[in-house]
Amino acid sequence: MAPVTPQTRVFDPVGVLAFCAVFALVLFLPPILNDGDTLWQIRTGEWILAHRAVPGIDPFSFTAGDRPWFAHEWLAETLMALAWRAAGMPGVMVLAAAATGLTAAILLRAARRFLPGIYAVVALIVAFANAAPSLLARPHLLAWPCLALWCSGLVIARANRSAPSFLLLPVMLVWVNLHGSFIIGLALAAAFLLEALVDPIPTPRRGRLSWAGFLLAACAVTLLNPDGLSGVLFPIHLVGMKSLAWVGEWQPTDFGRIQPLELMILAGLALGLSGKVRLPPIRLLMLLGLIHGALAHGRNEQLLGLIGMLILAEPLGTALARGRAEPLGPHWPRIAAGAIGLAAIALVGRLILPLNPDRTGAAFAAVLDHVPADVRTQPVLNDYSLGGSLIFQGVRPFIDSRADLYGDAFLTQYRTITAPDRDALDQALTKYRIVWTIFPSGQRINALLDRMPGWRRLIEADGIVIHLRQEAGAGG
Repeated sequence: MAPVTPQTRVFDPVGVLAFCAVFALVLFLPPILNDGDTLWQIRTGEWILAHRAVPGIDPFSFTAGDRPWFAHEWLAETLMALAWRAAGMPGVMVLAAAATGLTAAILLRAARRFLPGIYAVVALIVAFANAAPSLLARPHLLAWPCLALWCSGLVIARANRSAPSFLLLPVMLVWVNLHGSFIIGLALAAAFLLEALVDPIPTPRRGRLSWAGFLLAACAVTLLNPDGLSGVLFPIHLVGMKSLAWVGEWQPTDFGRIQPLELMILAGLALGLSGKVRLPPIRLLMLLGLIHGALAHGRNEQLLGLIGMLILAEPLGTALARGRAEPLGPHWPRIAAGAIGLAAIALVGRLILPLNPDRTGAAFAAVLDHVPADVRTQPVLNDYSLGGSLIFQGVRPFIDSRADLYGDAFLTQYRTITAPDRDALDQALTKYRIVWTIFPSGQRINALLDRMPGWRRLIEADGIVIHLRQEAGAGG
C-alpha cells in the first residue's frame, strides 16, 4: 500500500503538533489581553446570553445610549462571554489560544501540499510573525480559523483546476457572524474566479460555472446574519470612516524600527527580482493588494501574513522544484501524542496559575474603587482606550472603541476636546454635565484639568489619573 500523503490523511500528526505548540505558547502570552476591546466584547456577549437576542440599540454608552447599534460580531462575543463565565480571563485566553492553534494547523496542512516540510514550517513562522501584532483576544482572532479554511480551500481548488467545494459555505456562514473580515473571503473568491477565467491553462467550462455558482452562493450565505444586508455592508461602511485615521490599529505601519512586514516585503522583492519565483498576474495583484492594505493600516498585517502564505505556497513550491511534503515516518504519531500531553499540561497550568491583575481588569477596578459609588453612576469624560474597561466595570463611558456607533462627527469632536482644546473641553464638560474624568497618566488633558477651577485630582494610580468636580463626592 502506498504511503498516506498529506493530501488524504485524515489524522495529520504534523497539524496536531502545530496546534499543540501554538496553543501552549499563546496560553502563556498575557499580552493577548492587552486590548480594552476584549472587555466590552465580553460584556456584549453577556448581554446576548442574558437577553437571548442581539442588541440593536447601544446598551452601554451614556453619550450614544439608545442609539441604533448592532453587534455584528455577536457570535464571537457570545463565545468570549461563555469562556469568561467558565474560567474568567484564563478561559478567554484558552479560547484565543485554541483559535490560534487551529489556524496554525490548517495553514501548515495547506502549505505542505505544495512545500517540503521544513519550508512549510518556515512559511508558517513568517505568516505568524506578520500576524503577531494582531494576536489579541478579540473577534478577529476567533475568525482566523475560518479565514485559513476558506483561503486554503480556494488555493487548493485553483491548484487542482477545479471549483471550491460547496462544503466551504458553512465556513462563510460562521465567519460572517464572527467578524467583518469575511468580506476579504468574498473578494478572494472573486479574484480566484477571475484567475480561472484568464488562466492560460483553462479550467473546464463546467468548473468555471461551478466557481461562479460557488461565489454567488457564498454571497447569499453572508446574508444569513441577524442584520441581513446591513451586516454584509458593515465592513465597507466602517472602512469608509475618515476618523479612523487617528485610531492606533488603523494607522500606517511604523517603520521606525525593523518590522516583520519590512522583512517580508524585502524577501519578496529579492525572490521576484531574482526571477526564481513567478506569480500569475491575478495572484500578483492579490498579493500587492494585501501589501497595500498592510502598509495603509497596521491591523491588516495579519491578512498579509496569513493569506500571503497561501497565495505564495504553490509558486514557491514550483520554484523549489520539490513539490509537496514527504510522507511522514512511523514516529510521528508518537510525537503528536506527546505534544497533546504537553498541551494538556499547559492548559491545566494556565487555569491554575493566576494572571497579573493588570490583565484581568482587577487593577483597573481597584483604581476605580476610589471613585465614590454615587459618582460612578454620573457622566464621565474618559480616554478612548479606557472605554472598554469602564463598560466591563458597569460604568457608562463617554466614548469607547465602537467607532461605527459614534460616527465621524462625534469622534472628531472628541479628538478636539482631548487635544486638549480649552474652549472645547469647557463646552463638553458643561454640555454633557461631566462630573468626573479618567485618563492615562501623561495625557496633557490631566495637566489642564489640574489648573481648571472647580476641579480636583482625586487619585493617580496604576498609570491612571482621575479628576472630580469640587462638589462631587465630597463625602466619599
